[in-house]
Formats: sequence, C-alpha cells, structure tokens
Amino acid sequence: MFKNRILEKKIVIWILMVVLVAVLFLSLAGVNFAQPQEATEKMKSIQIIHPRPLFELRMWLDKEKDPVYYPGERITIFFQVSQDSYVTIYNYDSAGRVKILFPNRNIPHNLVERGKVQKIEGTIDPRSAPGIEFIQGLALTRPGLPLEKERELIYKEFTPEVSNDYQRHINTIRGVINNLPTSSWSVSNLLSFTVKPVIPPPPPPVNYGRVLVDSNPRGAKVYLDNNYTGITPLSIDRVNSGQHKIKLQLEGYQDWNSNIFVAANQTVSLSADMIPLPQYGSISIYCNQGSAKIYLDGKYQRTTYSNQAVEIKNVQPGYHQITITKDGYREWSSKILVNANQTYVLSAYLSPEIKYGSLAIYCNVSDAKIFLNGIYQTTSSSSQPKVISELKERQYEITLVKDGYHTWVQEVWVYDGITNSLYAEMQEIE
Repeated sequence: MFKNRILEKKIVIWILMVVLVAVLFLSLAGVNFAQPQEATEKMKSIQIIHPRPLFELRMWLDKEKDPVYYPGERITIFFQVSQDSYVTIYNYDSAGRVKILFPNRNIPHNLVERGKVQKIEGTIDPRSAPGIEFIQGLALTRPGLPLEKERELIYKEFTPEVSNDYQRHINTIRGVINNLPTSSWSVSNLLSFTVKPVIPPPPPPVNYGRVLVDSNPRGAKVYLDNNYTGITPLSIDRVNSGQHKIKLQLEGYQDWNSNIFVAANQTVSLSADMIPLPQYGSISIYCNQGSAKIYLDGKYQRTTYSNQAVEIKNVQPGYHQITITKDGYREWSSKILVNANQTYVLSAYLSPEIKYGSLAIYCNVSDAKIFLNGIYQTTSSSSQPKVISELKERQYEITLVKDGYHTWVQEVWVYDGITNSLYAEMQEIE
C-alpha cells in the first residue's frame, strides 16, 4: 500500500510537469503568433478590393518567393497596368506609418503607359522596425491621386511619410475612390514582406580598424584611398589606423567623397545618400517642311529638316509646349509630356497658309447680276461699289448680266491683303 501511494504521487507530479510544459508552450506560441495575427488584422483594414475592375494594376517584388529584407537592404518593386492610367503606390510599415512610393522625386508624373513594366528602386529604411510591411497601388483613369499635400512632399524627399496613422489614411483614400465611377479606377494586389533586424557585425581585427560602408541606393563602387574595394554594403577589414579617403561611385548619381579617421580595434560606419544626377528627356520631331523654326515653351531651339528628324536634348521632365512656324504656313503647336531618360517622338504637319484678298466692282448701272467664276454673288449699284471679300489669292472671271445690256466679262487677279478695283461699263442693246 505504501508503494501504491508513492506511485500515485509520482503520477501526480508527472501530470503537473506535463501541464506546466503545455502552458509554457502555449504562452510562447501566443507570443510567436501575436505578430502574424496582428498583421492579418492590419492587412484586412488596409486592403482595398474592387469587385469588378475593368482594367488591372499588377505589382510584384524582386523577391517573390521569400520576401525578407533587412534595414538598409535594396528593394525593387515592379508594376504594370493594362490601361493608360494614373498610378499611386503606398507603403504601410510595421509601425503604422504610410509612405508614398510612386510618384516620387525621380518620376513626379504618375501617368503610366499601358503594358509597360515600371519599377521603383530604393532601400528599406534603416530606421524600420522588424515586422511585416504592406504595399498597395491604385490606378485611376483621371487625375485624383496622389492628394495635393502628398504631391508637395514628393519633391522634398524620395519616399516621404504622408501619414503616421494608416487607418486614417485608408479612410481618406476610400473617400476619394467612393466618389468615382467604378469603371474609372482599379486597385493592385496587396504585397507584403518581412523586415528582420540586422545582426551586429563582429568586432574588428586586433591592431587594425574596420570601415563599414553603405549607400542609398545600394550598389555603389567603393574606393579606399583611390583603391577599389567592392560594392555597398561593404565591410572593409584590416584597415591601417590613420586618415583615409573614401569615394563612392554609382551610375546616374554624383560621386560621394569623405575623409575618415580609423583607429585600431574600432569600427567606422558610413552611410552615403547618393544625389541623383539631373535627369533629362529628349524630343524627336519629324516635320514635312524643312527650315521651319522650332520653339520649346516659347524659346527658339533650331530648325527642321524635311527628310529627317530633329532631336532636342536635355529637356526637363514634365509638360512642354512645342511650336513650329514657317513663313507661308500655318503655325503648328502641341502640348507634350516628357519623361526622364525617354525620347518623345512627334510628327508635325505644316499646312500652307491660305491668303485672302477682296474685289471692289464698280458698275455704271444698277441691278446687274454679278457672277464669280459662273457663281452668282450679288447685284451691282451705280452709286457705290460692291465688295466681294475673303477671296483666295488667284485669278477669277467676273461676269455682269442685265436684261437690255450686253454681257460684260473680264478676268482679274486677286492678291493677298489687297482690294482690287474693277470698273464695268455695260452697253445697252440697240
């Protein structure tokens, strides 16, 4: 019996241990799944769904299978629309902040051509907290997004924060699209990716220093004391202590230079914001007439060729007015949108300018019928001339007819801007 009681106690202790392990496991599971559950709720409140869109806005990431990024890591977002439309793309980070990704400082105009794959290149904000972030875009057939205050911000910062409350921002966006016809807007698929914390680098080698170099955007070539060492992000180990020069080069951006001091057993961290070089577009103009003058926003550029295109280079992105003039031809004008790193091709047809004159017909008798190339115009007056206006510059046959008088016929030239006088002396029939 004593042995049975000992066995019972052991069973009770074993059950208690199992219960404690189970409770501990469930509590840990609750911690692990808290963030996915919170992200799921956030995704539901962010996601905008169009029940029957007439056109499509599709988006995808450069990491489609495993979208995990680290603060400062390079990221590329691709998107494509099935109809010419105005596209706006927002990013919702794990802290609830909202940033606008497109349009941006490099591409301020958000009219996107049908079928063309566009991309947004950038880096994960180094200040980003670990967690799940979302990206969603909207496409409108007419201007409406981004909001006016958001347009002002994109010229100041590449990916500016437009709101620190994603729910309030979503309600504002819903208010905009709810006032639009359902056929005039579409929404993209909702992208999500995970931001993980950066693992701190190991300590530098003894008696040497280390230089950690990063850039925004990444992929810049790094030169230490004019010696190429690699591409950002980069850890340069075994750097002798003392003064050094660092230079970063990236195509499409200005060179970045800095002087640093490296101490033994220490790490120097550098982060370079690369400044884009001015980006321009160009205009290629075909014209049916040579030697016509081309004006860009009212400023003379050059003359046309009749057998080949003329290119105007280094044109600022944005809307521009093209005007082409030539003596003897009507002025040709068109408003165009020039995009950075693209050539806008247009054709201009100059039509001859029509010149007009007039004819004043004096007659010695009244009520004679006046014909112009056989077409009746008016009747004569013996007291004042009859004027026929807006006649093209050419030769005409004038005929005057009246009962009891001989028909009077004469050919006359009409010249541009001139009133030609004609005297008709009609003779009675005997």
